[in-house]
Amino acid sequence: MSDRFEISEYEAEVVRLFLIDLPEEAQRREFLEDAEGDWPPIVALNATSVSAPFTRMDRRYMEVVNPRDLDELGLSGLLIEGYGIAEEEVAPLRSHLDSIQERVLIVGSRAFAGQAVTVEPRAPLRWIATLRQESPRSTMEQLHVATAQGQASAGGTAEPVKPALPMVLKVTLVLMVLAAIIAIVLGFSGAGE
Repeated sequence: MSDRFEISEYEAEVVRLFLIDLPEEAQRREFLEDAEGDWPPIVALNATSVSAPFTRMDRRYMEVVNPRDLDELGLSGLLIEGYGIAEEEVAPLRSHLDSIQERVLIVGSRAFAGQAVTVEPRAPLRWIATLRQESPRSTMEQLHVATAQGQASAGGTAEPVKPALPMVLKVTLVLMVLAAIIAIVLGFSGAGE
């Protein structure tokens, strides 16, 4: 029985890992080689859209990783540091992920180009895990560090930034100018009577 994934057109911030399960290095190189036609990992993902093969995958959101090249970072560290997966989500899988020695195909949601697809990976791909990326944290707090003050100039010294006028003050000034123009126009038209 193969794994099957229904990926909606709205899916975002999901990463799927697939082991490239080939016994020999020559086979792995051949599988990953860019040849004329379709890239073998895309073919092996076996993605379909409304019963038709899905061929518009965006390879920029697909990466082949050799865990042996990751040194002490390991596959779990790569997922946390490089892909923004929460450490709490990786923790239960850490020993399994870090024990993997064969190449892994990492596929992000954006690889499916915002299309609803069904993925049924075929050999040599074998599903390992599906993980969620953390949403970027943004705050509206004001920065209170010296480097956040001023603007850098060519000489390397910082010049103070002039605060922008608040929007209410800008609108008030525009209305005052318009009122003055209207008063002048009405004054000239009334003076001629």
